[in-house]
Amino acid sequence: MAKSRVMVILAAPPSFSVVIPTYNRANLVGRAIDSALAQTIGATEIIVVDDGSTDDTQAILQSYSDRIRIIRQANAGCSAARNHGVRVSRGEWVAFLDSDDTWAPDHLESMADAIRSTEGRADLYFSDSRFDAAEGGSTLWSSSGFAIDGNTALEADGTRWVLSPRQPMKLQCSVFRRELFEAIGGLDESLRTREDTHFFLKAGIGRPLCAVRSGGVEIGFEDDPNNRLTLAFPPGERTYLEATVHLYADVVRRARRNGALAPDELAELKDRLAAAQLRLARLDLRDGRLCAFVWGVAAGTMTSPRIPAGMIRRRLRRLMP
Repeated sequence: MAKSRVMVILAAPPSFSVVIPTYNRANLVGRAIDSALAQTIGATEIIVVDDGSTDDTQAILQSYSDRIRIIRQANAGCSAARNHGVRVSRGEWVAFLDSDDTWAPDHLESMADAIRSTEGRADLYFSDSRFDAAEGGSTLWSSSGFAIDGNTALEADGTRWVLSPRQPMKLQCSVFRRELFEAIGGLDESLRTREDTHFFLKAGIGRPLCAVRSGGVEIGFEDDPNNRLTLAFPPGERTYLEATVHLYADVVRRARRNGALAPDELAELKDRLAAAQLRLARLDLRDGRLCAFVWGVAAGTMTSPRIPAGMIRRRLRRLMP
């Protein structure tokens, strides 16, 4: 009897809650909403979280009437908006879509098919991301060196995928169980950037993931650089490096506590943490923050001694004739 109940549950179509965070994108958010409404299978609900917009975003959202659910909050950042959307959602599965991006029409259907074909054995399913022609027109999978055989690839332990030099997944092309999101504490609202990298490390280390060839998202080209986090906080800038130190320190602590990583995998994380600590120390030296510089060098050296040694060797090679 128990087995038949499980089979009935698996045969039922997955229920998706779509969460779209937005901030001052009145000219773009409608396009994202339209792509969610145009899916070949409908979502249980489409929740748009307005993160304190001061433009005409509310007027655009109101024009959709009861086809979407509107949540308005004081400006708190994209992670807080996404977390808020998940808290008020009702679906078993959650799908994020950014307000300047669009899904392929079969995105949710592809995810539903993958969930059914794998009997829901993964906690998170992800497809590819295609970049706007203005940004090169490539795909995330190709630039990450990631590929799968067949339409789906189920990995019992997603560690090697999320530890890739460039993760092959983005929030806006993934669906995940609500229970997973709650279990790992959602998105870290203290991070102004790199919150997605942090999320996937928490979600993928020691947990089953599934890659899906079809579906996917078209990454839009935001014409206002002030409203794009990747441009506001570029690699090498202080906020980016502080976020990098924070996320890897947290993941290393988690890995030590739960023993989910092999020694070489833990060493890789510690190397990344040490490298970020030392790069941040270099900024401190440039800015005359000598105490912070000394602390950063000491922290990087204690985290992974081989990283500062390697940096010194590379610097000496550049100085030699």
